[in-house]
Amino acid sequence: MTTTSTKSLTWLNATQFLGALNDNILKLLIIYYLIGIHGPSSAGTVSALAGAAFVLPFLLFAAPAGCLADRFPKSQVIRVVKLAEVVVTLLAVGAFLAGFDQALYAIVFLMAAHSAFFAPAKYGVIPEYAEPGGLSRANGLIESFSFMAIILGTALASLLADMLEGRIWLAACVCLAVAVGGYLASRRMSGTLASDSSRHVALLPTEIFRTLMSIRRDRYLVLTIIGLAWFMFVAAFAQLNLIRFGMEHLAMSESQSGYLFLAAALGIGLGSLVAARLSGRDVEFGIVPIGAAGLAIAPLMLQAAPAELFTCLAIITMFGFSAGLFMLPLQTFIQFRAEPAKRGEILAASTFISWCAVLLASGLTWVFCVPMGLSAAQGFSLVGCTTLLLTLISLLTLPDFLLRFIALATMHIFYRIRIIGQEHLPVQGPALLIPNHVTWVDALLLLATNQRRIRFVMERRIYNTPLLNRLFKLMGVIPVSSRDGKKEMLEFIRRARAAMDEGYMVCIFAEGAITRNGMLREFRGGFERIVKDSGYPVIPVYIGGAWGSILSYAHGHLLSRPPALAPYRVCIHFGKPMPATSTAIEVRQAVMELSCDYFEERKSRRKPLWQYFAESARGNWKRRAVIDSSGKALSYGRVLAGALALKGKLKHKIGQAEHVGLLLPPSAGGALANLALSLLGRIPVNLNYTLSEASLRSIIKQCGMTSIVTSRAFLERMPALASLDGLILLEDVMPGISGFDKLVALLKARLLPVSMLGCSDSFSADSVATVIFSSGSTGEPKGVMLTHHNIMSNIEALRMVFRVDLNDNICSALPFFHSLGFTATLWFPLVSGFSVVYHNNPMDGEKIAQMAREHKSTLLLATPTFLLAYLRRAKKEDFASLRLVITGAEKLKPKVADAFEEKFGVRPMEGYGATELSPVITLSIPDVKIDGVAQHGAKEGSVGHPIPGVAIRVVDPDSGAVLKPGEPGLLLVRGPNVMLGYLGRDDKTAEVIKDDWYVTGDIGVMDDDGFIRITDRLSRFSKIGGEMVPHGVVEDELHNRLGQTGVLAVTSVPDEKKGERLMVVFAKEAADADTLHKLMSESALPNLWKPGRDCYIAVDALPILGTGKLDLKGLKDIAMAAVA
Repeated sequence: MTTTSTKSLTWLNATQFLGALNDNILKLLIIYYLIGIHGPSSAGTVSALAGAAFVLPFLLFAAPAGCLADRFPKSQVIRVVKLAEVVVTLLAVGAFLAGFDQALYAIVFLMAAHSAFFAPAKYGVIPEYAEPGGLSRANGLIESFSFMAIILGTALASLLADMLEGRIWLAACVCLAVAVGGYLASRRMSGTLASDSSRHVALLPTEIFRTLMSIRRDRYLVLTIIGLAWFMFVAAFAQLNLIRFGMEHLAMSESQSGYLFLAAALGIGLGSLVAARLSGRDVEFGIVPIGAAGLAIAPLMLQAAPAELFTCLAIITMFGFSAGLFMLPLQTFIQFRAEPAKRGEILAASTFISWCAVLLASGLTWVFCVPMGLSAAQGFSLVGCTTLLLTLISLLTLPDFLLRFIALATMHIFYRIRIIGQEHLPVQGPALLIPNHVTWVDALLLLATNQRRIRFVMERRIYNTPLLNRLFKLMGVIPVSSRDGKKEMLEFIRRARAAMDEGYMVCIFAEGAITRNGMLREFRGGFERIVKDSGYPVIPVYIGGAWGSILSYAHGHLLSRPPALAPYRVCIHFGKPMPATSTAIEVRQAVMELSCDYFEERKSRRKPLWQYFAESARGNWKRRAVIDSSGKALSYGRVLAGALALKGKLKHKIGQAEHVGLLLPPSAGGALANLALSLLGRIPVNLNYTLSEASLRSIIKQCGMTSIVTSRAFLERMPALASLDGLILLEDVMPGISGFDKLVALLKARLLPVSMLGCSDSFSADSVATVIFSSGSTGEPKGVMLTHHNIMSNIEALRMVFRVDLNDNICSALPFFHSLGFTATLWFPLVSGFSVVYHNNPMDGEKIAQMAREHKSTLLLATPTFLLAYLRRAKKEDFASLRLVITGAEKLKPKVADAFEEKFGVRPMEGYGATELSPVITLSIPDVKIDGVAQHGAKEGSVGHPIPGVAIRVVDPDSGAVLKPGEPGLLLVRGPNVMLGYLGRDDKTAEVIKDDWYVTGDIGVMDDDGFIRITDRLSRFSKIGGEMVPHGVVEDELHNRLGQTGVLAVTSVPDEKKGERLMVVFAKEAADADTLHKLMSESALPNLWKPGRDCYIAVDALPILGTGKLDLKGLKDIAMAAVA
C-alpha cells in the first residue's frame, strides 16, 4: 500500500467518523426534542417515525446511489455528499429555531438521503485505496471509527440536551461545525477513477432487483447480503428499543436511556477490531456463527436480567461485541467478492436490503409497543429467539468455516505460531501447497496460518475413520491412497483439479507419510498431474519446530511423553510461488531450502553457548555430565561451578586478547577450560597439537594470541610444544582457587540469573564462538570462524535426528580442535543435558572399549581409521549399549562397516561434513519402522540425507548450472551452519561462499530420494588429455583388487604431454609396485585412468593428519620428490 493510499484511508476514516458523529447527534437531538414536546408516552411512536424517516431514503435512493458511485469517481461523490450534509445541518438549525417540529422528520429524511448516497461510495472506495489483503483491516478500522462516533454522538446528544436546557438549536450548531469538518476531511482524500463512466443511472428501486437477480447464482454472496441485513435489523431494533428499555426496566429518563446504546456501540467497535485481527489478510467466516450465537443469547439475557445498570450494560456490550464479530466478515466479503465494475451497484443493493431490515425493525418496534403491548424486554426476547433460529441455520450453512475457526483457535492455544512469507499466498484464486509432513496436526497448523479455505489431500484409510469421516467431508478433504488403481487415481486428480478450478487452495503432503526420523522424505510426483497445463502456482511450505512435539514421531511413538506446559513454538515458512511445471524434485529442493530459512529465523532469539549450557546445568544439577579416562567424573552442577571458578582465575591471566589458545586433549579439564573462556566472552581456539611448530606459530600469529591455556602433564607428552610463548598451566592456576572461591562459584551457579553468569556484552548470534583451523591437508592452515548460531543450529539439527534423551552418553576421543569434536562432543551433550566420556587417544581401542562399557555409552563418534582400532581391541560386550555409531572425516569402506556390525551388532553410519560447516552436512541414520510406516535413513554408498536446516545443490563445476538427480557435480551447501568466514582472509572467504552457498570442493551425486553420494574432491581430479580423472575411483579399484583398505592413495604431478599424470603412493607392507601395476592393467577402467609402470611410490606409511584425514599436501610432496 502506498503512502498516498494510507493517507487517503486515514482521511476517509476521519470523514466517516465526523459524518456518523453528526448523524447520531442530530437524530437523537430531534428525537429528544419531539419526545419533550409530545410527552414520554410518545417515546415509542416518535422513535418508530424517526426510524422510518431515516430508513426511507436508503430504500428510495439505493439504486441511483450505487450507479453514481460506479459512474463517477467515488472520491468526488463523497465530497459532493459531504457538502450536502453541511446544507442539511444548516436547515436543521433553522427548524429548531423556528419550532417546526413536523419539519424535523423531513430533516431526518434528508440526513438519511445524504448517508444513502455516501454508503456505496464509502465502501466502494476502500478496495481502491487498500490492497486485497488489507480489506479486513481497513473495514475493521472504518467500522470501529463509525461506532466510536456513535458512542461519542450518543453521549454528546444527551449531554448537550441536558446542558442547554431545551435550547436545541445551539446544540445543532455543534452539529454544523462537525459537518463542515467532515467536508474538509473529504477534500484531503486522493482522487480516484470512475469504475464505469458509461453506467446508466437508475432512478427507481427496480434496478436493485435486477442487480440481485444478476448475483442470485452466487450463493455465498447472496447469503452474505442477507446476513448483513439481519445485522442491520438487530442493531436498529436494539437502538430504538433500548430507549424504551431504559425507561421501563431501569427507570431512566429518555435522554439517560440514550446512553445505553453506548455500551452496544462500544461492543460493536471492539468486535469489529477483533474480527479484523482474526481475519488478517482474508475473510474469516468462522467467527460469523460465533457472533450470531452472541446476538441470540444477549437479547434473551436482557429479559432475565435484574434491574441493575451494571449487569444490563455488560449484556448490552456483549451484544455489541457479537454484532461486530458477525458483521465485519460479511461487509468485507461483499467488497472482496463483487466485480470492481459493479461493486458500487452491489453494495447499493446490499444497502437497500439492509435498510429494508431497518425499516422492518422500526415497524416491529411500533407493533411490539402499541398493538401488542409488549414490554421492551419482551421485544428483545422475541428478536433473540428469531436470531437463535437463524444461528442454527448459519451453523448448518457454514459448518466447515466454524470448525476451521475452532481449529485455528485451538492451534493458537497449544502452539505459538509464527508465519513467514504469507505474502506468497494468493489472497484469492487457486494454489497448490506442498509442505513437509512432521506431525499429525500439520493440516490444522496450516489452517491456522490464514483465513482462506484449504482443501487437503488425505490418505483414504484415515479419511474413512468412522468418527472423523463426517468432519473430513465437511472440510472438503480429498481422499487418495497409494493402493488406488488407475481409475481411482484419475478420479482423485480430477477432484483435486476441480477444487483448484473453483478457486480453492489445495494442500498435498507429497512425502506421503509423516517423517519417522526427522529427515525430509522423498516427494512423490502425483501432484505434478494435478497442476499440469493449469498455470496455477505451486507454493512450497516448510513447517519448522513441530518435530519434537507429542504428535510427532520424534520420540519413537505418538504421545510417548507428557505435553509441554508452554505453547510449542512453530514457524511456518511459505516459499515463493513456483510454476505449475515444477517437478517433485524441484519442489522438494525448495522445501529443503526453506528449512534453512527456518533456522535463520531463529537467529534473532539466539543466546551465547555458555548460556544454553548454564540453563542445562541448572535443570540437570545432579546428573553426570563429564567423565574422562583419568578418573574425573563431574556432575552438571560441578561443571558449572568449576567453570565459573576457573573463569575468575583465568580472567587476570589471559590479558586483553580476544582469542585465547588451548592446548588440551579431550578431557574434563579441556571441557572446563573451554567453558571458562566462553563465560569470559573470549574466543577459545583449540590448537591442533599434531601440527608442526611452524604451523602452530602461524595460527598464533593469525589470531593475535597472547595466551595459551594448557597443562604440564600434557606438555610432558608433547615436549615440542613447551617452547610456545604465553603458556598458562592449569596446574599453576588450580591451586589458586580457594575454598571461598569455590563457595562463591557454587552460589553464583545456583542463585544468580543465568544471563549474569557470563559475559554477553555486544553479543549477537553472529558473534564468533570459536576459530577452528583447517587441518592444512592442502596448504597453510586457515582459521574457520564459527559463530554461536552456526554451532547451536548444528546441535539442534543433531538433536532432531539422533533422538537423544538425558540417559544418553557419548563416547569420544575426537580432539576439540576437530570441528566435530568441538560441536558434537563438547557442546552438544552439555547444552542438551546428557553425558560425555572422553579419552585422549583415539587409537587406543582397548581404553575406548573400557570407557564405553563402564559408562554404558549409547553414541560413538569416530573416524573409520579409529573404528579399525576398535575392531582389533574391543570385545563384543564392550559396545553392547551402543545404539548409534557415526563416522566421518574419511570414506567408510563397506568392509569396515560390515565387520563392525558383525562383531558389535550396530552398523556404523557415515556422515559428511566440513570444518567450514560446523561441521555436519549430511547423516546416515538407521532405518526405522513406526506404526507400519518404514523410512530409510541410510543407503549403501551414500553419506545420508542433508540434516534439517541444510540444503544441498549439485551444480556443474564450470557453468554453475543445477544438475539433475544422478548427475555428478560440485556440491554447494546452504544453511545456518555455514561459517562466518576465514579469519583475516576475506579473499579466501569470497572464493568459497557465493550468494550464501558454500562451495565444498567435493564432487557428488544426489539421488532421486535425496541421498548424497560423494565421489571425490574437485581438487582430487586430474585433467589428463582433456579428461577429468577422479583419484578416488582409481584408489577404490586398487583397494578392491587388493582386498585391503587405507593402504594406498592417488595424487598427481605435472606432465608436459598430457597436462598431469597419476601417481600411486602405497604402504610397503601392502604390496609392491609390479603387483599394483599388474592389477591396474587388468582393470576395466579406461586406459587414460591407469597410472604408468613408473608411477608407483612405496612408503613406510601414508601421511595422515592428527584428525585422521589423509594429508593431501604431504602426499603431493612425496610424489613431487619422487619425480624430481
